[in-house]
Amino acid sequence: MGCCAAVLAISLRFELCSNVRISESRYGAPGQLICFDGSEQAFNGCMEIQWPKWALALLFLADGTGFGLWAAHVPVFKQNLHLTNGGLSTVLLSLVGGAIVTMPVAGQMISHFGSRRVVRVVSLAYFAMLACLAQASSHAMLMLCAALFGGAKGAFDVSINAQAVALERRFHRSSQSLLQGCWSLGGLFGAGVTSLLLKHGQTLRFNLSTGSVVLATAVLAALPLLVTEEAGHREAERKMGFRLPDASLLRLATIAFFGLFAEGAIGDWAAVYLRSNMKASLSLAAAGYAAYAIAMACARFAGDWLVRRFSHGAILTGSGALIALGFGCTLMSPSIVAAVLGLALTGVGVANIFPVAVTLVGRSTKMATGPAISALSTIGYFGFLAGPPLIGWLAVMVGLERALGMVVLAGVVVAAGPMLLAMNRREAQVGAGA
Repeated sequence: MGCCAAVLAISLRFELCSNVRISESRYGAPGQLICFDGSEQAFNGCMEIQWPKWALALLFLADGTGFGLWAAHVPVFKQNLHLTNGGLSTVLLSLVGGAIVTMPVAGQMISHFGSRRVVRVVSLAYFAMLACLAQASSHAMLMLCAALFGGAKGAFDVSINAQAVALERRFHRSSQSLLQGCWSLGGLFGAGVTSLLLKHGQTLRFNLSTGSVVLATAVLAALPLLVTEEAGHREAERKMGFRLPDASLLRLATIAFFGLFAEGAIGDWAAVYLRSNMKASLSLAAAGYAAYAIAMACARFAGDWLVRRFSHGAILTGSGALIALGFGCTLMSPSIVAAVLGLALTGVGVANIFPVAVTLVGRSTKMATGPAISALSTIGYFGFLAGPPLIGWLAVMVGLERALGMVVLAGVVVAAGPMLLAMNRREAQVGAGA
């Protein structure tokens, strides 16, 4: 917990320092906080910008931690309920089904009530469903709880991403990558805490129930600090009504699909490849995945800095190129060390694809923010979920190494996406903070 808090504090400190600095004598009294452009700025004004960001960062961290707790307990559920691989697949499919159903619904709710109100409801529902999972005592009950948990998570994801867009719109500063980095950090933290608790003999029921209470308590403290969409903007979105995704959104959703396809495939198969194909030890295979996950989290914390200095199109092209180059190195290298370094490079490439896509979709003037983000999330999430089974089926036919070449291909598609999909100048422009 201390490590996660330290990383988050350093990242937010960097964000604050990028807005203000201690003045030199020519700008005002020594020690006075001023903006980089030289104009005087009160400390309270700066904190007015930061508090909502800190609150939303906590929500993303709690979201990732909750999912990390669930994911790390999946093998425990399988063992306790004596599930076969097929039985476990039905549980995971139930979770996915729940998320896909609620994402569009959450988008419509956001367009009518605003993301702040929706976040208040679905965040507490998310942690309540996490506690509900702990009570599952049969395969059927676990499927039901997983569907409810997935539904709450899908709605929570859409609503906090919409809140992130509202935050960027309010303060004209990019935040998506930082927030997605908090989600990644939370996932690592949830999995790490679960490992320690299980090692010391704590039960699944205790872990999930206690975790849900702690996370819900932390989130309750953050909810009052969230921003409210401007009345005029929300009224305009409400008047838009239901609309099908336009060409601009579908272009971005295609890039998000392949980016998340790569992320999902690597998450499930990278360690397996190191172990089975490269004969790495179990600990080294796990270290390879850890290098990938840590690199991805760190790159997300640096993502907003990149967005302020490069165009969105350039970031997407560079991200796809890093995926292709990094994972290509992993597949072709005879050295395990080089393969692990390739995974770390791949993590950097994967990191900012979805955050950039969400930022661009949030600027759409043809669809309301909530429905636009829900459409992007649903299509991208499908890629994230479709990647692992597709790689598995291909591995049966052509071998795992060749099957994982699909990840390299996905990177190439993302890299070429801004050009092949004819992203216009508005979609590829410099980020919100520019």
